[in-house]
Amino acid sequence: GKIREDAAKRVPIGSEIKGSMIVGGVRIYGRADRIDRNADGSVAIVDYKTGAPPSGSQVEAGYALQLGLLGMIAESDGFEGLSLPNVNATGFEYWSLAKDKESFGYVTSPVKEGRKKTGLTPEEFLPKHSEFLRNAITDYIKGTKPFTARLNPDYPAYNSYDQLMRLEEWERNQDASGDEG
Repeated sequence: GKIREDAAKRVPIGSEIKGSMIVGGVRIYGRADRIDRNADGSVAIVDYKTGAPPSGSQVEAGYALQLGLLGMIAESDGFEGLSLPNVNATGFEYWSLAKDKESFGYVTSPVKEGRKKTGLTPEEFLPKHSEFLRNAITDYIKGTKPFTARLNPDYPAYNSYDQLMRLEEWERNQDASGDEG
């Protein structure tokens, strides 16, 4: 498909590369698994996954911000050892080693293009991530809103801390009482 055609026309320029940017007076750090230079000079951000990557709807809802934040770091020329002045981040991909139909390994993008029904369009991808980040900084980092144990209850990954924090009991009590107590 289109992702594979685009990937053939680009050159890797960084892997496991650290970066940062300042947003609203707060330094945001990230590490890109891979950054590629596209034929048009823009960059593609690649995140390797051993299992299933976040869905387009999870990204659209703000539950999976990694690719967008890394794209914002790239556009702010914030990756160590790379010179990316005035670059546009236009590609956002998950490369998974998980099984897909009859084979292992596939590439997917949370960007809503072509026949995809969920995700953010290319034009709204980074602006929406910027909005999510600024809201999180305002509410949690600089504000007084408490962090939530599991903001996205539909996330399929099992966390080894779920059992320790007695998540099911907490959720049951929350549903029964209508509050977090």
